[in-house]
Amino acid sequence: MALTIDMTQQEPVTRFRLSGEMDVATSGYVHDAVIAALAIDSVRDVTLDFTHLTLIDSSGMGTLVACQRAVAVRGGTLRLENLAHFVRRQLFAAGLLGLLCGGDDGSAASSN
Repeated sequence: MALTIDMTQQEPVTRFRLSGEMDVATSGYVHDAVIAALAIDSVRDVTLDFTHLTLIDSSGMGTLVACQRAVAVRGGTLRLENLAHFVRRQLFAAGLLGLLCGGDDGSAASSN
């Protein structure tokens, strides 16, 4: 399955709605989209909406870390929203939930 990325912008926040699978074949598209958004001077914060994400693998998680770092360099915040239980569990198991969601319990990210 492919990944679809829909972007909306309400400066200073750019929001991406991800649909499909974020894996080794598609995670680079997410990174490229975030970097392109950050190239706009008025953009600081990025929100990734995972409502329709059906899979994330280790390359997808690595991409999230790279995106978080890129946003932080701009002085902004990367926010993950609507994490499915399987995504939250994978981020926790990888030790990334606190980094990407603001706490080990993921309370900063809303869930479905």
